[in-house]
Amino acid sequence: MVSGSVFRRSGFARPAMGLAIALLMAGEAHAMEAASTQVFDRAYFEKYDAVTAEDMLRRVPGTSAVLDNLGRDQQGRGFGSGGDQVLLNGKRFAGKGQVLSALRRIQSSKVERVELIRGNTVDTNVQSEGLIINVVLVEGASTGAGTWQANARFNDQGYVNADGLVSYSDSWRSLDYIIGFERSVGTEPATRQDPINHTRTETYFYPNGAVQEARIQKFDNSDQQKYAGTTNLTYNFESGARFRLNGLLEFRDVQENDDAVFTRFNTAGAPTLSAIDSRRRHSGWERTWEIGGDYEGRLLGGNLTVLFINRNEHDPSTEFRFLDLGSSIVERSRNIIVETETESIVRGSVTWPIFTGQTLEIGAEAARNGLDQNLRPFFDLNGDGVLEEVAIPTAHAKVKELRGESFANHNWQITSDLSLNSSLVVEMSRISNNFPGSPSHTYIYPKPRADLRYDFTSSDQVRFKVERLVSQLNFGNFVPQFDIQDNEIDAGNPDIKPEREWEFEVGYQRQLPNNQGLLEGRVFYKDIQDHIDKFILRTEPDGTRVSAEGNIGGGRHYGFEVISSIRLTFLGLPDFVIDARYLRQFSNTTDPFTGLPRRINVSQAGGEHWTWTTDIGFRHDITAWGFSYGMTYDNRNGVRRGSDIRVQQFEGQSQRIQAFAEKKLTGGLTLRVEGYGLMPNRSRDYRDRVVYADDVIQGTVQRRETYVDRMDRLFLVSLRGTF
Repeated sequence: MVSGSVFRRSGFARPAMGLAIALLMAGEAHAMEAASTQVFDRAYFEKYDAVTAEDMLRRVPGTSAVLDNLGRDQQGRGFGSGGDQVLLNGKRFAGKGQVLSALRRIQSSKVERVELIRGNTVDTNVQSEGLIINVVLVEGASTGAGTWQANARFNDQGYVNADGLVSYSDSWRSLDYIIGFERSVGTEPATRQDPINHTRTETYFYPNGAVQEARIQKFDNSDQQKYAGTTNLTYNFESGARFRLNGLLEFRDVQENDDAVFTRFNTAGAPTLSAIDSRRRHSGWERTWEIGGDYEGRLLGGNLTVLFINRNEHDPSTEFRFLDLGSSIVERSRNIIVETETESIVRGSVTWPIFTGQTLEIGAEAARNGLDQNLRPFFDLNGDGVLEEVAIPTAHAKVKELRGESFANHNWQITSDLSLNSSLVVEMSRISNNFPGSPSHTYIYPKPRADLRYDFTSSDQVRFKVERLVSQLNFGNFVPQFDIQDNEIDAGNPDIKPEREWEFEVGYQRQLPNNQGLLEGRVFYKDIQDHIDKFILRTEPDGTRVSAEGNIGGGRHYGFEVISSIRLTFLGLPDFVIDARYLRQFSNTTDPFTGLPRRINVSQAGGEHWTWTTDIGFRHDITAWGFSYGMTYDNRNGVRRGSDIRVQQFEGQSQRIQAFAEKKLTGGLTLRVEGYGLMPNRSRDYRDRVVYADDVIQGTVQRRETYVDRMDRLFLVSLRGTF
């Protein structure tokens, strides 16, 4: 492993290879040295006998947390980036949520090296205040290679199923390609999935504390399956230009069932009703397809980069709710919903070296996002025992956003130790819908950004960042939704504005010598405008207040985070890595129902719910035995709050433990065992709710609710190999 300048590879000096060439044309080799780059070459990974690119990254200190976050649903606005990034040959993946699966499809023999960059940028199209992981592939490798993985999944309640994936990569003349197929009964193979079975113990109380209802609810999500095909094509032109095309086609079928055995009591404590409340939800073959790509070439003496993506998600589902009284079964409600979400983005930019140590990127991005929802809820409106369809003016709702932005990014290596990335983005968006009496809205937002970094030693870096951010709107808040829990229809609000914030951050990073790990810390402050949460949408003629998601005013979100990844070489364990993270955050806003100060829903502002977050994990590779094992401990402290017109609720979560063991077998096979939810008393979720008779403003309590969810323990046994 060596440190220093990067992006040197066989044949990489052709005239259109992204920022590497732009920097070389700028004549500043020291600029990359100042970018705090670590290079992990093939020799570094040989002793681990890795199978895929993901396996390789798991052996690099500080990257496991980044990879784990890739599996989470993180909505970004266009191709803009922030936080940790994973690149392929210095470029973004032109796809939404395909990074982790792509890394699993790339065989380790195709990877030349892995680069960790903590400078301002590795590519003029990529800005990041976090860690940048760049996977550089071997150029011109024409030998075909494939990987496969077979999984057996089971839990501690009798569930058993199997899935797996297979991929193959090769080259034909100037075309490089990777194709893959997977069948999954959870989320991605070999990653954390939601519980298959869990049990909820729930109790309702009268305002005086007497038990109103006792419920034991059992959830069964075992009947779900996904089939997905992917492809990645790269064509290398003789001129040095390059074109990449990524494709995804996915089908998912989900059947979710839950049954709640409950007993109701009167205020004197005598039982009045015992029955079973049942829910059945079937999502009939959800379909997702995606096509994305990028082109690298030359234009007007600069480096041209064009990225595009077109994504379509079609989700039909039906939900039924029944009441089993023993002598008869009554259908309480029915909901038929079909949703189609679309997203199309194209982004183009040209980068030039302008002065010594400086580059300038100018470009534009255009996007079109849409939601088409057809909602058909059925209730017994007149008490005759027959369900009638509820008439909703916006039952067939359509929401569309047309967005355009122009941007300029300036990178300046002021000295060998000091660098500045500054940018100005001007965004204009127009949001329209088919709601009666709701006009279209046009918004124009300037979004400046400045990121200053100083390397006061070869291992220590301090950074200062200020940025104006605009949130990605959730069109699901625009349209009415069926609330299966409370068996009611929640209103939509077509007049939501994007949430905006000024973010200020000071960070520190230290790379430990001889590749022994890293230490990071940051302090942040966010001044939020038009925070999105529940508020009073309107008041009906009879005085009933109706709530919906909307802009409730300002808020603040601030805190600090500490991250470390350390090898225990000083204890004679060079392949034992401990990763730790601690996040402490504070927030405040004004509750729109009570007028009292409270914490904000931090997740709406682009963060986590919890007040304290602690993650500790380790991985130990015993290379002489071809054996690895590890464990992760997650602890989320504090409560996340939900505030609505009729409900105030508080949620908590117990600690989580997951572990794995992995053994290399003969014939290039790898056997791996994983376990999730391994706490001795099981993983649990908690919730307390106060339900009001009219609303929280009137203040008359109808009942109080508490529940505890006990999750199943999940296990995965997988066998991986190559061909």
